[in-house]
Amino acid sequence: MATKITKVTISNVSLDQAQAASELVAQKQTQLDKLEAKMNEEINRVKSKYTEEVTALKNELNEPVQLLEVFAKEQQSSWGKKKSMELLHCLIGFRTGQPKVAKDKKFTWDGVVELLKKANLKKYIRTSEEINKEAILSIKEEGILKQLKEDCFITIDQDEKFYVEVKKEEVNS
Repeated sequence: MATKITKVTISNVSLDQAQAASELVAQKQTQLDKLEAKMNEEINRVKSKYTEEVTALKNELNEPVQLLEVFAKEQQSSWGKKKSMELLHCLIGFRTGQPKVAKDKKFTWDGVVELLKKANLKKYIRTSEEINKEAILSIKEEGILKQLKEDCFITIDQDEKFYVEVKKEEVNS
């Protein structure tokens, strides 16, 4: 059963209460940092303990996997419509990926666009219009900003987010 957490509404906070909260945040953040450092140290120790063995096993897998792939490619025509074959200890097969449009390596995508235009195949060229937000953000004239707001319902917003930054050197001393 999930516990429901209700958010408490806080108001009329005094400077003394804010200072006390500041101290508590600094203490708890320091404890959290130390605990996360200890946890990461243990994780790294465990990883380094097994890295050599894991790497060796992955390397040992390369050759038999290549052998199975060559076998599958050589025998695939005998599978009929099947995409896989069951062996004694594993299943081998081919997965069909998503179709994707590719081009000859001799051409750039811009070159292909030009060729499509020349071949009168413009329906395969996408043109997109989008708002130039950078240009809007660079506007300094109030008249244009007012017009954008009134005629196009465009405004420039800027968020302000609260943060707490612990003074670690003071907490650690």
